[in-house]
Amino acid sequence: MERNITDLLARRSDLSTFIVHLTRDTQDGRSAKENLKRILRKQVIEARSPFGPARSVSKKRDRDSQKCVSFSETPLEHIDCLTYEIRKRGVQLSPFGLAFTRMTARKKGANPVWYIDITPGHDWLMNPVNEIIRIRQENGSFRDSQFAKLCPFIEQMGSGRRADGLGYRKEFWWEREWRYHGDFSFLYSDIAFGLAPQDTVKELEKLVSKWTKRRIRFLDPQWSLERMIAHLAGCTAALTPFESES
Repeated sequence: MERNITDLLARRSDLSTFIVHLTRDTQDGRSAKENLKRILRKQVIEARSPFGPARSVSKKRDRDSQKCVSFSETPLEHIDCLTYEIRKRGVQLSPFGLAFTRMTARKKGANPVWYIDITPGHDWLMNPVNEIIRIRQENGSFRDSQFAKLCPFIEQMGSGRRADGLGYRKEFWWEREWRYHGDFSFLYSDIAFGLAPQDTVKELEKLVSKWTKRRIRFLDPQWSLERMIAHLAGCTAALTPFESES
């Protein structure tokens, strides 16, 4: 039977409708919650960190050209996995954040990350990438090159041992990361929903209602999928004999 591709993709539970940006505590002393409030008030997620294979280049102006906003494509019921404290992970994300539909993000210019394998045993695609970066840096043309526009969307993945015997492991492809180059501006109507711990959900929903007539629901990443759906639908009835909507 011939089927419409849209109908087929709608049945793929492993493909998320949403991409999420989770905030974190920052070095300027702001908590993850404060950073989310600031994002909501200004309607912009600032690109504060460089990403990709050129994020550590020597010249500051080259590093600054690699700054992006990061998102993760994760099914609704698995968003909590992004907030766990993971061994050897450089960044600890919080349960505070915003979700946008993938199509909204694509229309704005967000793009999935290209993961390149660095596991030993085959020719590394990262070698030519790193060589181009090196050459562009040496002749002073990296920042203004077309290649500089691609680098923020490239990320390594793989595990093994370096030539000096030291082990390495970089396996975050499961986050299905998306990135947007530069600051990500949005309208309140672009937000699919917010994310926050249960004890702050009502507070944030009330706060955002002061800035927009559109009601934006907030979900706790730790909630079950059924509870998330119920809250998005505005259901206030108890979902089980032991639990009531707070």
